Amino acid sequence: MTNRHLIDPIISFLEHRKLQGMQSIAISSESLAYIRETKSPTVETAPAPKANAPTVDTAPAPKANTPTDETAPDPRANTQTIKTEQTPDSPVPASDGIVQEEAAPYNKPDLSQYDWEKLEALVKTCTQCPLSESRKQTVFGTGNKSADLMFIGEGPGADEDAQGIPFVGVAGQLLTQIIAAMNYGRDDVYIANIVKCRPPGNRNPQDAEADKCLPYLERQIELVDPKVIVLLGAVPLNYLLNMKGIMRSHGKWMSYKGIDVMPSFHPAFLLRKPEHKRDAWEDMQKVMEKLGKPSA
Repeated sequence: MTNRHLIDPIISFLEHRKLQGMQSIAISSESLAYIRETKSPTVETAPAPKANAPTVDTAPAPKANTPTDETAPDPRANTQTIKTEQTPDSPVPASDGIVQEEAAPYNKPDLSQYDWEKLEALVKTCTQCPLSESRKQTVFGTGNKSADLMFIGEGPGADEDAQGIPFVGVAGQLLTQIIAAMNYGRDDVYIANIVKCRPPGNRNPQDAEADKCLPYLERQIELVDPKVIVLLGAVPLNYLLNMKGIMRSHGKWMSYKGIDVMPSFHPAFLLRKPEHKRDAWEDMQKVMEKLGKPSA
C-alpha cells in the first residue's frame, strides 16, 4: 500500500469533520506509527550498468499520484494529535494558515471611588483611544451635578472641541431652546456625551472608542443619579441600552439601572428634518409629566 492510498482517505475524513465543526481528532500511537512506516512509496530503480556498457536510462517514470514532500507526513513529528479543533481560548487561524492572536479584551476600570474632581482630571489626560490624538480638549460635561434630568448625546463637534463644553454649536442652541420650553435652564440639568473627544469630521463614534469612554459616562450617571435620562439620538441608544432604531424607540419609556430613560431625537437631526420636531416635543412632554413639571 502506498502512502497516497492511506493519506487521501485521512485528508477527506478530516475535511469532512472540519465542515462539521470539529477542529482536532486524537490518534493512537500505533496508528501514527503505521502512518510513518507507510509514508514513503515503493519506487523501483534501474540496476547499475555493467562495466564498459553504454549508459542507458532505464528507471521508470514516477507515477502520477506520487506525493510530494509537502503532502507527506513528517516522520520526525512527536505529536500524537492531528490538530483541527478550535477551543474557545484558541487563536483563530487566518486564511493563509498563519495563526493570529486575538486582541486582549478591554477591562473596564473601576471608577466607583472617583469623585467629580478625580474623574474630570482622569478624562482630561485620557489617551485610551485614537480620538485623543486629534482633539483640542476633552468635553467632560456641564450643568447641575445633582440634577433630576440628564441629557446624553453622541460626541463633541467642532464648537464643543474648541470650548470644552457639550452642545454649544447650532445643535446645542436648539437643545437649549428645548430645555427652556420644558421650564428648565441649562444649569438645572446635566448634559454629557457618549465620548469625550471629537470624532474626526463629526462622524459617529466607533465601537472601540465608545467602549473606552463609556466608563466615564457611567460614573457620571452614578454621581448625578438623575430621575430621568433623555437619550439624544441613535448613538446613545445603541451604546447605553444596546438597542438600535431610534425611529421605533423614541417616545417609549425604557430603563437604565433603575433610571427612567426616554429616547428621542438629536437636535442636529431635528435641524435636518424639522418635520420631526413635533415628535420630539411630544417626547419631552412625557418627560415633563414624569418629573411633575407643568407644560409651558
